[in-house]
Amino acid sequence: MDFFNEYIVTQKKGAKEFLLIFAMIVGAILLILLLTAFAGYLQSFFLLLLAGVIYMLYIGISAQNIEYEYIVTNGELDIDKIAARRKRTRVISAHSRNFEYFAPLNQEHMAEFNNPNITKRFDFSSNTKSPRVYFVILNKDNEKTCFTFEPTDKMLDCFSRYVPRNVFYTA
Repeated sequence: MDFFNEYIVTQKKGAKEFLLIFAMIVGAILLILLLTAFAGYLQSFFLLLLAGVIYMLYIGISAQNIEYEYIVTNGELDIDKIAARRKRTRVISAHSRNFEYFAPLNQEHMAEFNNPNITKRFDFSSNTKSPRVYFVILNKDNEKTCFTFEPTDKMLDCFSRYVPRNVFYTA
């Protein structure tokens, strides 16, 4: 029997995202003031350029709305990044057989999570300090990679069928 499960997590904005949005708004205001100063020279292009600045501000701010979709099909985990509900990008794909370490992100497993041999780190969680956050360590493209995500109970059950003995999870 085939197993399929998908789950979407919305990433909560942090200080970095709010600072970037603030910088975009300030930049747009400065650009609008600059366009207004040269409105006499721009003549009929002024409104077109003004609309372009406002549209680019909208695109930039809405691009800060990030969601991650977890798709598990027979032990194969695919994580897609969805920006502003417009653009979908596959960020990682791995089979649970290749997980070197899979555990909840808590004090008990923090030594493995902070392993200095890990060269790439990704956060595909909601940034809400949820107790449901798990981390995976695996070799991807000859680099030790670690990523965090928030699987459902069905996903955990599916992973338990394929994973090696160094997998720790609480259902």
